[in-house]
Amino acid sequence: MSFCGTPEYLAPEMVKQEGHDKTVDWWSLGVLIYEMTIGVTPFFSKSRMALINNIKKEEVIFPDKKKYKIDYSDNFVDIVLKLLAKDKSKRLGSINDIEDVISHPYFASLNIEELLKKSITPPYMPEISKDHIGSYIKLKTDTKSVSDTMISS
Repeated sequence: MSFCGTPEYLAPEMVKQEGHDKTVDWWSLGVLIYEMTIGVTPFFSKSRMALINNIKKEEVIFPDKKKYKIDYSDNFVDIVLKLLAKDKSKRLGSINDIEDVISHPYFASLNIEELLKKSITPPYMPEISKDHIGSYIKLKTDTKSVSDTMISS
């Protein structure tokens, strides 16, 4: 019955305080997939109250591909809609958990065995240097800065 988490990622049952289960994690995955592809969360609003209302009542809108120059597939639309089903009993993953999710065509090109072995090369690797990290992280640990700790680990 708790109400916790990043507001943009909260499932309808959480904002309605109806009680929740593991299906809130599948909702959050849907929000994440949408945000990583589109660039903004699916129910975004600058107003917290409008955001909560959007999560409870509004349907997911997909921006015009041509107008906004965003490329996404039918499988993307399908998985997002299934993960963001307002009724948690109909949400992808609610019956067979991860088996339902990873068997969706959206993940067809993902080699799960290689992923679990951590042997997949990411399509993008940011350059990380001590100066780069240090410009964002100013915290100190006992004797080393956080950036020194991150670089050496």
